Amino acid sequence: MNKYLVAIGTLLLTACGGSDSSNHHPTTLATKIIGTVSNVSANHQQITINGQRINIANADIRYQQQPIRSEAIQVGMRLELISKDQQAQAITFDPALVGAISAIDRVKNNITVNGILLNVKSASQYQIGQWVAVNGYPTDSGTWQVESINMIDFADQAEIEGRVSALDNNQFQIDTLTINYQNAQLEGNLIEGAWVEVEGQLSQDGRLFTAYQVEVDGTNDSSLFDDLEIAGTVTWINDEKTRFELNSHTRLYVNARTEFDDGQASDLQLGRSVEVEVKAQSDGLWAKEIEFEDSSNSNIPNLTQSFELEGMAELITDNTGSSQLQINGFSFVIDARTEFEAGLSLATINQRWIKIEGIQLADGQWLAKEVDVEQQDHDVELAGQVTNNQLWGYTASDESLTAFNGQWISVECGFIGNDIFNCRKDD
Repeated sequence: MNKYLVAIGTLLLTACGGSDSSNHHPTTLATKIIGTVSNVSANHQQITINGQRINIANADIRYQQQPIRSEAIQVGMRLELISKDQQAQAITFDPALVGAISAIDRVKNNITVNGILLNVKSASQYQIGQWVAVNGYPTDSGTWQVESINMIDFADQAEIEGRVSALDNNQFQIDTLTINYQNAQLEGNLIEGAWVEVEGQLSQDGRLFTAYQVEVDGTNDSSLFDDLEIAGTVTWINDEKTRFELNSHTRLYVNARTEFDDGQASDLQLGRSVEVEVKAQSDGLWAKEIEFEDSSNSNIPNLTQSFELEGMAELITDNTGSSQLQINGFSFVIDARTEFEAGLSLATINQRWIKIEGIQLADGQWLAKEVDVEQQDHDVELAGQVTNNQLWGYTASDESLTAFNGQWISVECGFIGNDIFNCRKDD
């Protein structure tokens, strides 16, 4: 959440809480909200966000620290705000992508912004050079999931957010876009796999984005997320449904005390739209309450390919000293957001029997989201693409994988030694 809003929220919470024990009047604490505007009143004095009607008259409204008027707020925009008694105190506009349209394909209905190809319902309303703000998120498969696009007139520099890859001393990539950060102001620890928000300017040929400011995601800063209401789409979830991500970005965990509204734990699936009440804990961001915003039979987008496997970990070190995690000859990407469970680390993982869950990146690499110690027994769960009766280097001795050749599937198999058998679809 925007640090400017956190500062405002801290002041409000201090004012509300007070330290005078003789004051017994009930107080309403400030609420931190991240969500999408679903309604704007005719006089631009009220908005609806995450199902709440909020008065925005007299609120401090900003984008990139610059004040903007309430008339600039539109349906579909993603906002971060602090409110008290349904009155917004401070609002920041929080798009995922801002820039001028550089290309339009009216046949395929897509537009290009900051070198990123975006699929839209209809491209007929857009013009080359128009500035737009995109509410959405980049998926791990390399495409953008667009929630809404708003035409704006108050931005003077471009913006993009996403996962850092191919990082060196001068530049990195977000998806296929190269970011030059050599002279940028850095906020946070810029490392491979970090989630960043970048402000800057796109080159005329659309190949290079020159960053003026790079802000690294502050997920580890509990003050940014504690007592937050956030809405988004589930873009990854582990097999036990104990950890999930919203919008390819915010990682949360679920436990027995998590409450579910309009659904249950089994309904937490890829593509579901949810609203989450967050509490920051020592072991991460806890989803205190999850409310399902869509129906279980709604049109769930195909966001990415999730995988799962067990096996003996091998840590391979190359001539440069870089280490690579492998199982059965398959290599897995470990980055800043990979979570190691049960005290595991790259230093202790070699020759341990482990379980890896993750997703396939757009370039075909396997990104590990979660790595845990697993008890080796006579059953194994695998998820991935079956090829020639094989999955993750295991061959089904009874040909039970043959029926799934070419399919991306989750299976449960018998397991003895390095032999799998009796593989059946895991629903």
